[in-house]
Amino acid sequence: MDSRVKSRVTAYGDPAAQPGAAGAGGEHGGSQYSASLGNVGLDSDNGHGEAVSPAEAFKEVGTRLAEVKEFASYYLAAKLDGIKVSFRNLGIYAALGIVGLIALSAVIATSVVLLLVGIAWGLGDLLWDKYWLGALIVGLLVLGGIAGGVIFGLRRLTNTFRKQLVQKYENRQREQRINFGEDVRGRREDARQGA
Repeated sequence: MDSRVKSRVTAYGDPAAQPGAAGAGGEHGGSQYSASLGNVGLDSDNGHGEAVSPAEAFKEVGTRLAEVKEFASYYLAAKLDGIKVSFRNLGIYAALGIVGLIALSAVIATSVVLLLVGIAWGLGDLLWDKYWLGALIVGLLVLGGIAGGVIFGLRRLTNTFRKQLVQKYENRQREQRINFGEDVRGRREDARQGA
C-alpha cells in the first residue's frame, strides 16, 4: 500500500487533522486537500518531500475516478434494489387482498345459500313435508326479486340520466337566450318560416 494511502487511512476518521483539510483553510504542498478525494497528487510532492511524476499523478487520479465510479454504481444499485423491494411488497399485499376478497365472497355466498336452504326447508315442512315445493317457491321468489330489482334499477337509472341530459340542454338554451336574445329553437323556427 502506498505511504500516502496509509497516511490517509489513519487520518480518515479525522480529516481536519490533515494540514489543508477541507474547511481548515490550510494548504498542503501548494494544493487544497479534499476530505472525500484526499490529495490527488496534483502538487509537486507527496507530503514526504519526494517529487511526484505526472504519470503517478494520473495514476492516482485514475484510482480516484474508479473509486467514485464504484461508489456511484453502489448507490444506484441500492436505489434500484429499494424500488424492486417496494414493487415486490406491493405485489404481495395485492395478492393478499385478492385472496381475502375471494375468502370474504365465499363466506357471504355460503351464508346466503344456508339462509335460502333453511327458508326452503321450513316452507317445505309447512307444505306437508314437500321440501321440493319449498325449494321451488323460494327459488322462484329469489329469482323474481332479483329480476324485479334489476328492471326497477335500470328504469330509475335511465330516467335519472335522461333528466340530467334534458336539464343540461335546457340550461344551455337559457344561457343562449340571455347572451344572444334567442336560443337554438328560435333560430330553427325562423329558418322554417323563411323557407
